[in-house]
Amino acid sequence: MTVIFGIAAGLAFLGGLGVVLSQRTLYSALSLVVNMVSLAALFLLLDAQFLAAVQIIVYAGAVMVLFVFIIALLSPGAEERVRPLELRLLLGGLAAVIFTLVIGRLTLNGITVGPGGRLHGGLGPFAPAVVNAHGQVQTLGEQLFTTYLLPFEVTSLLLLVAAVGAVYLSKRRRPLV
Repeated sequence: MTVIFGIAAGLAFLGGLGVVLSQRTLYSALSLVVNMVSLAALFLLLDAQFLAAVQIIVYAGAVMVLFVFIIALLSPGAEERVRPLELRLLLGGLAAVIFTLVIGRLTLNGITVGPGGRLHGGLGPFAPAVVNAHGQVQTLGEQLFTTYLLPFEVTSLLLLVAAVGAVYLSKRRRPLV
């Protein structure tokens, strides 16, 4: 189990690095797919099968296909340009390493964020025993369609507007003769 976690975490980290360090937009999007699939494997290790399936189907599938289409429609010749490494890339990499070390240290100590933003060592209100007693899908569905219904609907509307906007921007305008 630890070996699988190490492989999935390493792939997630490398996929994240690929997103940031890739100089081509399409390769960056494909690195994001690797990252999302690795996160789905980590969800499986946490006994969150539903979230793992949603991660692959919705994010790695639908959203990434939308990203690739938008990239292809908006900038078909932009893949030929290559940008040199910049100072902001080095600063972003340093910030990512520091963030990873801090999160890793908190994870190894078993510290979580409790209500009010305080750090504690407990599992919080959504411990695995509590979630499994009610059912994973039922707990998630109840929260998604009651408490978070408005953000859920706004997100779907935002994706629709992004797709329509990408198609509109990609159309070639012909001059009137």
